[in-house]
Order: sequence, then C-alpha cells, then structure tokens
Amino acid sequence: MYKINRNECIECGFCSKICPKNAIVENKEFGYEITNICINCGLCAKKCPVSVIERVEG
Repeated sequence: MYKINRNECIECGFCSKICPKNAIVENKEFGYEITNICINCGLCAKKCPVSVIERVEG
C-alpha cells in the first residue's frame, strides 16, 4: 500500500495522471489520496516530483 504525505504534497496532480488504475483521486478537503483500487505498482512513488509518496506496510 502507498500513502501520500499530505503535509509535503504540492498538489500538482501528476500522480493522478500517471496512475494506470486511476486509483489516486483529488479530495477537495484533503488533497490527493490513494484509493483501495491501488495495485501497488509504485509508479506514482517513482514519478512524484517531490518524492512524497511512500510504501507503507499493512
């Protein structure tokens, strides 16, 4: 599972655009979030321009 550090995210939306499953959505109140349809490919973390997406256990 991957998680976006919302405190560091610049909300550019790039992760949302490159996700092959459209698992990253913009929440008007909280910024971008990764939904449960994520397939854990890691593409978002690799391509994030500010490196704020991390793999978490659980």
